[in-house]
Amino acid sequence: MGSLVFGRSRRDNFRRVVITLAIISGLLLYVGGKVRIVQLGYQIEALEHEKRELERANRSLLIEASSLSSPARIEEIAIKRLGMVRPAKENVVIVKRKKDEAKSKLQNPNGH
Repeated sequence: MGSLVFGRSRRDNFRRVVITLAIISGLLLYVGGKVRIVQLGYQIEALEHEKRELERANRSLLIEASSLSSPARIEEIAIKRLGMVRPAKENVVIVKRKKDEAKSKLQNPNGH
């Protein structure tokens, strides 16, 4: 009978160890998931901050591009830096395109 009691206690100990390991594994998985969620939260926050900075830089660059490409600035550079001059009015030819003709050519490129 003594060996029977010893066998049961060994089986009980094994069950306890298995149950304890299962509980610890579950807790580790749970805590690991929570840690990952916190890490992703920090990553999202950093990316949102970077996005705001890039949007701010983009707006600044759009304003700068607009000011650099203004006709007045281009004319000033052409005259002052490149030595260009405005042509005399009699040398300017304005070409106007007939709207109906342009539309028909776009709609029917073969001319039919």
